[in-house]
Amino acid sequence: MTDISISSYSFQRLIKSGEIRLEDTPKLARECGADCIEIATGGTLGPALDEALAGRLADAADAADIAIVGFAIHANLITADNQLDDAAIEAVMSQLAAASSIGVDRVRHDAAWRGPSDDHSDEAWDAALWPLTKACRSIATCGASLGVRTSIENHGLFLAPAWRVEQLLNSVQHPNFGVTLDLGNLLWAPQDLVASTRSLAPFAVTVHVKDFKKGSDDSAAWPTYPGGPRALPVALGAGDLPLVAQIDACLEADTNPLWVAEFEGPHGDVRAEVKRSFEWLRKQLG
Repeated sequence: MTDISISSYSFQRLIKSGEIRLEDTPKLARECGADCIEIATGGTLGPALDEALAGRLADAADAADIAIVGFAIHANLITADNQLDDAAIEAVMSQLAAASSIGVDRVRHDAAWRGPSDDHSDEAWDAALWPLTKACRSIATCGASLGVRTSIENHGLFLAPAWRVEQLLNSVQHPNFGVTLDLGNLLWAPQDLVASTRSLAPFAVTVHVKDFKKGSDDSAAWPTYPGGPRALPVALGAGDLPLVAQIDACLEADTNPLWVAEFEGPHGDVRAEVKRSFEWLRKQLG
């Protein structure tokens, strides 16, 4: 049976406005029709995961009759001069333990962040690859000891190119390590979206599905890569990404990933748009 989840991030607009708390998202996801939820927290999305927060979320999920099947957490594992950030690595390991304490067996962590004005060149990537390899391998080893599968995501400008993500996966070479493949984030590099999906799909532990309208002149649209199109987040199926072909590429890889519907749109009723997105994904996978 295919597991189809909703990301708590889909409700971030409501969390940011103060209308709900992170602990309310399991109930909202259940009301949208989901049997399971992935919780995203840390960084700008909320507090870092610890056992107290994990316990509150587990209680909320139990009350809503929904399963927490994964966490997506913020991290930046290396310094600006490509040294291992031991404190950041330890923080991720601590959050793996918190996830394990409530029986959650997969955690996606970020790998490295670079701001828009930072160096994203191939030379900068080459310098970062080995320290990132060591950091991700240490985290994957820790996760294996806890029964938690770890993954990175094609997330942010520095790790937007699929070939960089694939290179890091092959460099880490750990059986407990894979990728959370975000089909929409591939838009943040000048690459063919379907071909890039196909290259990463064999490593996929989780697949995030979200949609955008490319080239939007809406004031709420986001910049992508330098010289790239602006992108407006919308409900699944309402944009113009080749999601059906991307989903087919993932299915052909036959890794049986967790599927996660994400809605990031600035417009429309959040609950209605999340439900619409979830139902669209369920139909595509049905």
